[in-house]
Amino acid sequence: MRKTNDIRVVRTQKALLEALDQLIKTKKLSCVSITELCSAADINRNTFYYHYNNINDLITENKQILEAELNEVLDVNNTRSRTTINEICKVLKRHPLFLSILVSPNCDVDLFEEIFGIASEKARIQIDRHKDITSASDLYSTYYCNAGCNAVLSAWIRSGMKESPDEVAEIISLSSRKGPISVLFPED
Repeated sequence: MRKTNDIRVVRTQKALLEALDQLIKTKKLSCVSITELCSAADINRNTFYYHYNNINDLITENKQILEAELNEVLDVNNTRSRTTINEICKVLKRHPLFLSILVSPNCDVDLFEEIFGIASEKARIQIDRHKDITSASDLYSTYYCNAGCNAVLSAWIRSGMKESPDEVAEIISLSSRKGPISVLFPED
């Protein structure tokens, strides 16, 4: 279906993602049939097949759209990590249905780590530009920050993305700079 402004295509894609998000709450992604998905989305199977060959094509296309947006943000905002985290959160906020599907325990496709691998890799490159990471301590600290960032984003998605991108970016930025213990227990 490719990213488009055609309202019919946008509605169809949204209906498919909403239906898939509901279906994946009760069954594995691999067990969802196209007939079942189209019925839940209230679209004709021919419409589905006009755009996709199978459900994995729907997932892959949404993944590519999200990755392209993340890469764009990460290429443009490469100077201040707080700004970059905020922009990443804004991109994620535009894709709540797809991300809800990805973080579902019933999603057999492990794309969440793949998508956030982009952000983690870009963060590592940024750190490399500012500091040579040669010690195990520096390398593991980088991994720790990236894993923590991914955990916060995953929890945010699972909870329905109620907080603003700015609030989540501030939590990630503050925890990364000061450490989670200092944030949780500022007096100690």
